Amino acid sequence: MLLSMLLVIILAVGATSLINHVRVEQYREQLASGTFYLLSRGWQQQSTEKRASWLIETGELLDIELNTTTLASSGLDHWQLRRLSENRTLLLNGRTTDELMIYRYLSPEEGVLVQAYIPRLSEQHARASVQLLLQTVQNSSQPPEQVLAELGLNFSYPIKIVAFDQIRLERTQKQQLANNETILVFIESGRSVIAYTRLDENRLLQVGPVNLFDPYPLVLMAAIALIALLLSGSGIYFSLRILEHRLQKVEQAASRIAAGHLSTRVRVEGDDFVVRLAKAFNSMAKQVQELLRTQQEMIHAVSHELRTPVARIRFGMQMIEDLVEDPFVHKQLKGIDADIQELDGLVDEILTYARLGQEGLSLNYESCHVLPLVQEVLDGLQVLKPNLKLQVRHLNPYEGDHAEVEIRYFQRAVQNLVSNACRYASGQVMVSCYMEADSLRIDVEDDGPGIPEEDWERVFTPFSRLDDSRTRASGGYGLGLSIVHRIMYWHQGSAIVSRSDDLGGASFSLVFPRFHTEVAY
Repeated sequence: MLLSMLLVIILAVGATSLINHVRVEQYREQLASGTFYLLSRGWQQQSTEKRASWLIETGELLDIELNTTTLASSGLDHWQLRRLSENRTLLLNGRTTDELMIYRYLSPEEGVLVQAYIPRLSEQHARASVQLLLQTVQNSSQPPEQVLAELGLNFSYPIKIVAFDQIRLERTQKQQLANNETILVFIESGRSVIAYTRLDENRLLQVGPVNLFDPYPLVLMAAIALIALLLSGSGIYFSLRILEHRLQKVEQAASRIAAGHLSTRVRVEGDDFVVRLAKAFNSMAKQVQELLRTQQEMIHAVSHELRTPVARIRFGMQMIEDLVEDPFVHKQLKGIDADIQELDGLVDEILTYARLGQEGLSLNYESCHVLPLVQEVLDGLQVLKPNLKLQVRHLNPYEGDHAEVEIRYFQRAVQNLVSNACRYASGQVMVSCYMEADSLRIDVEDDGPGIPEEDWERVFTPFSRLDDSRTRASGGYGLGLSIVHRIMYWHQGSAIVSRSDDLGGASFSLVFPRFHTEVAY
């Protein structure tokens, strides 16, 4: 960014210098065009014998070196000759850096040019140019106003006749005019100049105002500043866009890791602060991946290892039950068997949750009708909960119930939600299906006490239990809703908890795409 700012400054300075160079050339041409037009006009009005002497005298008046040359010997290129053919005055660099070389046609028909060497434009040249203009007017047989009207077409500044008493002059300036001298009057705080010389007893010849060259005019500086600002803004914008694009890669990697793709890494290229950030991020992601892998391996190992002693305990209980007829012992064995079944259920839940937490889990999505799958789950639970009314309804049957799901895990998610609702419902559980063109929503509602809003955020946390309603007496291990959340993740959807408007209890919603699409990771 600093380099771009420096480049903009260099470009602005270079552009100012280039523009000023062009402006100086144009300004000099405008100043010289009128004088050299008078020179060409006067030369043409002289007889052939007097032209050389007249040119010498005029050069002495203007204090410049004047020579005649031809097109063939001028050495000018095509572009320079074209400017001369347009009746323009041609200014070139002279023999030294401070010298100007000026060309203009004296006779286009004969191909004769005037060549002038001017060390630099000075006040003396300005006064002499006014005197040359005065001589041209006085030597003409036409009225001065008519002559000036004709000559004015070749001047880039005004030339006119004014009454002597219309001009406010100082005493010394009036004295100079009385002595037939040319005076220069600076106006507008020195930004322009007007030349006066005496035409007759009561009138003055006014040349100007001629604007002095301003190397840093307000308009130019404003334009350069605006262009520099635009270039700086563009440079900063593109720099920030590049930085944003690179940081977006880190953001995308973080989002993918948060979504469970722990093998995601940020590509590292270069050696700036973004690369250092990417390296630190990759190192963190690697450690997180290793920690979670170790945790999952431990969960798998512990869960599998628990099955062996549980199986031995159950086998021993069956032997005791066959050998002992004591009712008290049978009662205790029945309680132990219930605890073993609960332990088996916990191991199954842990293994299921761990399996759903694996990277790159491959699911078999099938095209099927959703309502029969939901009804099958409710029929199985209705047998276990005969005192509850379990219902399923299709809110928009005209859309059909066709969708692509992983049948086993989809039914597991619905079963967990309905089982959870049955656990706290007073008498009714309602399952609603709502189909849209590209999405599917399953709502499971109950008429129980509901879930406080402040606990909605943590109900899907593994082993999370709410103080008032989620107790061991009501059953469950705190993994059922976490498994639902994981299943919805693999279905590219989400699980949402809220309050039921119809039944007043809790409401859990499963929202996911109706048709499965492969996501490129």
